Amino acid sequence: MESSERWSLRLDDGVLVVEFPHGTGLSPADGEGLLDRWRTLARERQVDALVLVVRTTRPCSDAGRRTLQLAAQIAVEHGVTRFAVVAERPKRRYLERTMDIDGVEAEPFNDAAAALRWAKCQSKPCPPIESPS
Repeated sequence: MESSERWSLRLDDGVLVVEFPHGTGLSPADGEGLLDRWRTLARERQVDALVLVVRTTRPCSDAGRRTLQLAAQIAVEHGVTRFAVVAERPKRRYLERTMDIDGVEAEPFNDAAAALRWAKCQSKPCPPIESPS
């Protein structure tokens, strides 16, 4: 697992999991660091899906919005089209709207484990996942 003070990142069977802990804010420098690491991983490894776990209720900064939009664009450029967004309902909806980019399928989840199971179901049919809204 790689991390900074503001985020952690790990690859789990082709799924990139990015987590932002409670109380996290994202500065422009933090965002650039995360994007640089994402670009490197996208070039070096097979990434099939991305799980974004946001455990903070703080408002999203301009740097956070920009980072999320650019991360989604980088994903599409490298063939990653499946995003799972794990957050509380208002934050989750906001994040989904922020990364509303052609070619990205974003699914909302309350639970990181359910999101990871969904993200790993790439080429085979998955059992339905109940995700209360």
